[in-house]
Amino acid sequence: MTDPQLLLANVLTLYTWGGISVLLFFLFAIARFFERKSSRRSYYPLFSLPIVLFMGSAIRYILVGDFVGDPWGDLGRVLGGLLVCGLGLYLLNLMTGGR
Repeated sequence: MTDPQLLLANVLTLYTWGGISVLLFFLFAIARFFERKSSRRSYYPLFSLPIVLFMGSAIRYILVGDFVGDPWGDLGRVLGGLLVCGLGLYLLNLMTGGR
């Protein structure tokens, strides 16, 4: 890739994963609100872990310069995705009563 293409790819990488992190922050805020209002434990601080993992992966991809074949970036995305799925399902069951 030429330098303008690499710069654009890096900016889009940060923009995309930054947007995902903002959406995860809203999920964190919903879980915190639910825990405070219902007095049931939602483990809302754990929702910050996927944010850190996704942003760390994005920064890793920018430093490496390529999405393909970077095991640490891939591991961060996989772990972050698994955490989001698990915590999201837990929060859904907690809020809906398992219906």
